[in-house]
Amino acid sequence: MVAALHGFTLTGAQFEPLGDDALQIHAADLPGHGETRVRPIDVPTTVGATARWLASFGHPVPLVGYSQGGRMALLTALDHPELVERLVLISASPGIPGDAAREERRAHDQALADHIEAVGTNVFLDEWLNGPIAGTGHLDDETRQRDRAVRSVNTPSGLAAALRGLGQGAQPYVGDRLGELEMPVLTVSGSADTAYTQLAREMAEVAPHGTHVSIDGAGHNVILDAPQALVSSLTDISLD
Repeated sequence: MVAALHGFTLTGAQFEPLGDDALQIHAADLPGHGETRVRPIDVPTTVGATARWLASFGHPVPLVGYSQGGRMALLTALDHPELVERLVLISASPGIPGDAAREERRAHDQALADHIEAVGTNVFLDEWLNGPIAGTGHLDDETRQRDRAVRSVNTPSGLAAALRGLGQGAQPYVGDRLGELEMPVLTVSGSADTAYTQLAREMAEVAPHGTHVSIDGAGHNVILDAPQALVSSLTDISLD
């Protein structure tokens, strides 16, 4: 079995298409998303809640995280390595180095959070799903509709709080701590997502037992773009 953390604007249901008899996925809703009631919505509380969730399995488990969920998974693995059997980071980063750059991103995230609260979930998702990172226009209608349905359960206040409290501007930079990861680490990126592919390569090179896999033709959302290739990558390293 695998524990999984989803990306921004999604819920644990993001991972449902990947699960089967060979890959049993337990996916939580991150603070600010879905049905979770974890408060406050900030990095320390999220890492603590994730650690308690992982401990409930009774043994170390593989932990998979996508994008925002990947950052939270990485922070959890660093602070609670005894709970993580192996770590899989999909389209994730170790945060932003430099106080000035993080502050700039924090201001950007604050402005976007204010915008979400002003326009509401549906209008924001129209914008978000036509953007360069989360765009879904290249996918078939059924896939787009299912993805939109997963995101639409989220509230403007929840998404805004998640952006303010869990965005890259709010979290510490941990690129200088990757050498502490003693468990196997797999970083996954879509080949069309050049920025995150570079980050994935760098993280895999620094982690003592790191491996990078690039999914050909996929963009940032590898789970939507190439689910079967992703499942193959996960099962190839015996996550089940």
